[in-house]
Amino acid sequence: MFKVWIQEEKVSSGFLRDTGHHLAIDGYIKKVYNINAQKGEDQVDDNKEYLQEFLIQQNKYPLYFTIVGYEEYDELEEILKRGSLQYKLNLLEESRPYWTNGKNLKYHPPCFTVEVINEEALVYILKETYWLPTQNEFYAISTSENLYFNLEEVMEWGKKKKRSAPHFKSEENSTFITIFHDGYGFYLFSNEEKYSSIKKLCTNLPSNTDIRQINDDLVNGGWD
Repeated sequence: MFKVWIQEEKVSSGFLRDTGHHLAIDGYIKKVYNINAQKGEDQVDDNKEYLQEFLIQQNKYPLYFTIVGYEEYDELEEILKRGSLQYKLNLLEESRPYWTNGKNLKYHPPCFTVEVINEEALVYILKETYWLPTQNEFYAISTSENLYFNLEEVMEWGKKKKRSAPHFKSEENSTFITIFHDGYGFYLFSNEEKYSSIKKLCTNLPSNTDIRQINDDLVNGGWD
């Protein structure tokens, strides 16, 4: 049984900034929830497993995974090929530094858009790639191909830098997910009716969900 915490969020520039990666939304999103799950001692694995069960419960395919990796991406590409997954690979405009043989070099981050058509593929890709968002690389799941990147000048640690900012195009009846810092839970952004209230969201969670907190209110004994 998963102990689950749900926080309904208000979309604002501050909230989007806190989600990381300079996320932007083109259009209107009805609801956003932060969902965190705990079952045992390893909260990262718990949240990966809960996300998997949540997506299986929704039974909505295809899903589109957007995964940003590091300069050496051959291994990640081989994982996708081994799983017989259909994908597109693009190099983002942003330049990142890396060091090799004592030299400071730059690379354009590889961005994979992966089409997941069934439960088997879903289980496989989460198992093989969830380590990337635990290292705070950009990782998103959407019910449509509604994501693009735009090179923008942003502020980081008091300095102006150019970053490839992810933009989600809001669509009717669309849902997309991003991962919380270090892999501890996920954000659910949605215009679907079944997520239009906390009550409706709760009826669409996996059956082994034990909700312990909704916003600031403890339920079912809280976190004891």
